[in-house]
Amino acid sequence: MADDNWLLDTSILIDLLHGRQNARAWIDSLDVEVRYISVVTAAELLAGCANKREEQKLARELNLYHIAWIDEVMSERALNLYRALRLSHGVGFLDCLIAATALEKNFVVATLNLKHFKPIAGLQVKRPYQ
Repeated sequence: MADDNWLLDTSILIDLLHGRQNARAWIDSLDVEVRYISVVTAAELLAGCANKREEQKLARELNLYHIAWIDEVMSERALNLYRALRLSHGVGFLDCLIAATALEKNFVVATLNLKHFKPIAGLQVKRPYQ
């Protein structure tokens, strides 16, 4: 997995923005070229900003990642995943969008919430630190 492209889930970036050193150390161990976040994660993080200062801090951090944009194929796949897993496993739609992006682009999802992604067949998912 060392050469894989990583799609960092919102939970990883929240840890980082809260100053958790294990998150920073792991992210810094990745080459900038393999660091991706979903547009969903960017939006979730922006929603958590309380003021312009926090938005500016977030913008500086997000400049260190490539944004994975969602297309029609990913959207359809996400809806199908949501339909199949929402009742049986409680998987949310935003997690389905992140998962569909990773599946279509062959990315490994880095997350602290393994239970949100484990039910998704074929998805490479890893908790990168404790």
